[in-house]
Amino acid sequence: MSDKKPLVLVIGATGVTGQSIMNSVLKSGQYRVAALTRPSSASKPEVDALRSKGVEIRIGDYTSGPPEKLAEYVIDVYAVVSSVAAQGIESQKGILKAAADNGAKRIIPCDFGTPGAKGGVRALHDLKLEIRELLKSWCAASNGASAYTFVDIGWWMQYLVPSSSKATSGLGPVEDEYYTQDDKPIIVTDVTAVGPYIARILGDPRTANQYVIVWEDELPLSKAREISEEASGEAEAIRKRRYVLERDALLKRVDGSKTLAYAGKDPQVLLAWHYSEYMISIHYLGECSLENAKKLGALSVRDLYRGHCPSDFREIRREPLRGQNNGVVGRWQQAQARP
Repeated sequence: MSDKKPLVLVIGATGVTGQSIMNSVLKSGQYRVAALTRPSSASKPEVDALRSKGVEIRIGDYTSGPPEKLAEYVIDVYAVVSSVAAQGIESQKGILKAAADNGAKRIIPCDFGTPGAKGGVRALHDLKLEIRELLKSWCAASNGASAYTFVDIGWWMQYLVPSSSKATSGLGPVEDEYYTQDDKPIIVTDVTAVGPYIARILGDPRTANQYVIVWEDELPLSKAREISEEASGEAEAIRKRRYVLERDALLKRVDGSKTLAYAGKDPQVLLAWHYSEYMISIHYLGECSLENAKKLGALSVRDLYRGHCPSDFREIRREPLRGQNNGVVGRWQQAQARP
């Protein structure tokens, strides 16, 4: 019976990554799915859409509340998958600890980014690594009841596709940035394809207490732009919009936006800070490569699931994320009201 299937709780289920995960876990037929929703969002259309798919809606705020209240949100949960917005990364600590303390079999924190070691290159990534260490300790304290899995996915394929007259980039105002180093290999994933991997990872004993790298293609920025521009039929116009930044320019933007962020935490300022640091990591340090991910101990999904046919960047080049306010700035702002 369906009510005997293990229950997966998704936090951030209405975001781009969260929707992919939720839909794929449901489609697998192996699990029931629940979503944690703030009281103020319980009657929103996005939440009603989840209900219509058979998703159990649990009302609560993962960012606050004493341990006993957070424990209520994870009752009878087999697995917790967090796909919160960037500004919610630190706030997920409490619900992740509650999951480990209350015996959730598998816990996946919100990573879903680009690989890299701790070292001050990216403040947001360092925070994610801090949470990984905490989760390791919480799972260890469970005496084997709970296991973690850390999942990175590289850079979104959609973010490498510039706008044309046919489609709008997912990056918004920074889509025309280019960098003086464009030859570093970048592992990329179609963000809409993240979910099927998570559905397989959840029940796979090989991924318990492991770091997994999801990736579908690997290519440098120069090749990605060449493919995209030629496919658009508007290469000349796209190249005319391009402006080139050196590493020093990105560092200056980091310093300036960081100062403003500490003063007021404006979402767009925070975005400029974190995005600039990620561009340094990807294009100047070359951290977003399969080789680097494996050096950091990652298991590759291509080794785990050899029968899976990943997307090729050439397949996604004509399909950047569509719709109104799809840029990362817009999605950051929209996330303030996310259930």
